[in-house]
Amino acid sequence: MEYLDMVRQIVAAEHNAKTLAEEGRRQQEQLQAGLEGEIDRLRADYMERARRRVELVEQTERAGAEETIARLDEKQRQAMKRVETVYEQNREAWADTLFSLIVGERP
Repeated sequence: MEYLDMVRQIVAAEHNAKTLAEEGRRQQEQLQAGLEGEIDRLRADYMERARRRVELVEQTERAGAEETIARLDEKQRQAMKRVETVYEQNREAWADTLFSLIVGERP
């Protein structure tokens, strides 16, 4: 009987080893699937954060550009106002000078 018990123990040990190996494989697959899911989640999270940052940078850049354009528009408006003022002040003198040049008289 001792021999039979030993064979049974060997068969049981082999069965337990197969069960443990299969359980190890299942756990490894679950771990791998969990890691892949975590990687996908992290990737999506990083992409969303990057999108938000890019959007924030775009808004900041757009606001800066609009501010620069507004300053340039104001400078242009002021320059045109100065040109119009100089024109109003010198219109008659310029017209007289042009007329004299056209008809051949010296101013």
